[in-house]
Amino acid sequence: MCSRQPEVLWAQRSEKVYLTISLPEAKDVSLKCEPDGVFNFSAVGVNGDSFSVTVQIFGNISPEV
Repeated sequence: MCSRQPEVLWAQRSEKVYLTISLPEAKDVSLKCEPDGVFNFSAVGVNGDSFSVTVQIFGNISPEV
């Protein structure tokens, strides 16, 4: 079964990166933020569809969820 990609919005400040993943009423949400700047997200949508996305940013981060 293939997963779909949710809408992802990006914003940043000089010392922060913000990712907004638009998936209302998501279930079984998994989010991993790696220090090397990789964000992995997966969830199940309201209709039972699987969603996932991986975002690689430039540079290292200090993960905070």
